[in-house]
Amino acid sequence: MSYPINKKYALASSEGATAKAVSEYSVVHDTGNDSNKGIGSGAREASYMKGHWRDAYTHFIVDDQAIYQVGTPGYVAWGAGSNANANSPLQVELAHVDSKARFKESYKRYIWLIRYYSKKYGIPLTLDTGAAGTAGVKSHKWVSDHLWGDHQDPYAYLAKWGISKAQFAKDIKNGLDGATSTTKPASNEATYLKSVKQVEAKTSVSWYKDKAFKKKSKTFPKGTVFDIAGVVSYGKITRLKLANGMYITSNTDYVKKIK
Repeated sequence: MSYPINKKYALASSEGATAKAVSEYSVVHDTGNDSNKGIGSGAREASYMKGHWRDAYTHFIVDDQAIYQVGTPGYVAWGAGSNANANSPLQVELAHVDSKARFKESYKRYIWLIRYYSKKYGIPLTLDTGAAGTAGVKSHKWVSDHLWGDHQDPYAYLAKWGISKAQFAKDIKNGLDGATSTTKPASNEATYLKSVKQVEAKTSVSWYKDKAFKKKSKTFPKGTVFDIAGVVSYGKITRLKLANGMYITSNTDYVKKIK
């Protein structure tokens, strides 16, 4: 089986780091926020992270309701110090919840996500083994012990709900019943148009004077049709260039191809 990815709080193409991460670690966290544990805790954490990405962000936040994407997996996120960030195509936070039943649902998604993306990036399904440079799934505690920082998560939070480090390692290695498939997420990473002459806005879409999307010019409502003069590369993605020299996104979450 697989779980869908909710991208409501995903960073825009002009937000976050643009460097690709080295496939060495998958870093696992918990949010540490026990004051936010009611229904919707993951969505609230993701919303806050999106609004404060310049301070810190990870790729995903998981609760019993959904898996919320914030950063783009495969690229650098700012959640565990410069060394770990540069070498971790996956960093995931487990949001706090207020019941055993909700924790079980959260944990299923957490384990599935760790296993799916670790396999995708060729990262061993081993927990906290070796010293710096040893590839595998790493807790934030391991990062603090071997690379940088003072965080100790997620072990205290897991223990609260009866999950020991040994059990966590076993679940990462073997998966959980009903959550062991390598099936792709129902909603995978964003896709970008590579060949198009005309698009329609699926949401509000802005003009930018530059490919980096730092100089916004004007915003247009959903349903606006744009004639495209060319598709240009911008790092890992593309931008759509208009005849007037302005740029708009090519992300298919925001625009759809007409012709």
